[in-house]
Amino acid sequence: MNDMTQSPVRFGQGESLVGMLTTPAGQGAAAVGCLMLNMGANHRVGPRRINVKLAHLLAARGVSSLRLDLGGVGDSDAADASSDLRTRAVQDLRAAMDLIENRLGIRQFVIVGMCSGAEHAMSAGAADTRVIGISMFDGFAFPERRTRWERTVRRALAAPVHPSFAGKAVRWLKRRVLRIQTGNKPLPGFFTEESSPEATANWFAATMKQLAERKVAMQLLYSGSLHVCDYDRDQLGAFRHAPFAQSLQYEFMREVDHTVCTEKGQQLFLQSVGDWVAERCFGASTERRSASRAAAGAGRAMPATLAAP
Repeated sequence: MNDMTQSPVRFGQGESLVGMLTTPAGQGAAAVGCLMLNMGANHRVGPRRINVKLAHLLAARGVSSLRLDLGGVGDSDAADASSDLRTRAVQDLRAAMDLIENRLGIRQFVIVGMCSGAEHAMSAGAADTRVIGISMFDGFAFPERRTRWERTVRRALAAPVHPSFAGKAVRWLKRRVLRIQTGNKPLPGFFTEESSPEATANWFAATMKQLAERKVAMQLLYSGSLHVCDYDRDQLGAFRHAPFAQSLQYEFMREVDHTVCTEKGQQLFLQSVGDWVAERCFGASTERRSASRAAAGAGRAMPATLAAP
């Protein structure tokens, strides 16, 4: 860990937001920084500390990063509960960019968003021209009838032998047949906003079009948890033919699950996202960086015992 510095930071309105700033040691740091945020209600470290491992990997390649908790999640307080979640997330990410710009002089950013973080990353990218790249993992998906049918059949065949089948069946009967509400109540003011599938699809298409027109680089990754196969960008559905889809990087990662549980899945995720982010941050110069330095960084990125929160 001698090739990086990690510093806890407080920022935003009333210094209500908390994050961990990771900067590479020595010279030659990238002029583009990376932001990582929460996956749902998970802490900023990410599932299986994947954000920490990615931050260490990027630092070994010369990329500064900030992993942050959005307001009301993890260690961050909710300074403003009057706005909707999407607006608050954009405000928090902009505050993170302001922090890095003031401290490091970095004025361009790539955002890595997993699951719900994909929507926040897109929203921030549409609102702030400092965002030049967005990597999204298991974000928006629009599978069409064939894909949904195949997924349903495969899950139905696998369900009876799965350990969770009995519990899920009971909960389904309570909800659908007995009309009994199960599960915990949503957090007040957080993760409660819902929109129709049509509204979601329209927002996705319009925002992706806006980002593509501004030439924001986009990486869309999908795990094997969503499906077991992918014939033709299945998760994009009809959007696979949209003009904005022609320039983005789409990757179906069958051996990676939604919360990157396995060591192999983590390695595949870190390699794909790490390479993509580094390319956005350095461009052609990435190829000229020391291969040994990158390899060393990858080796340090995996052990959780070396990871700071």
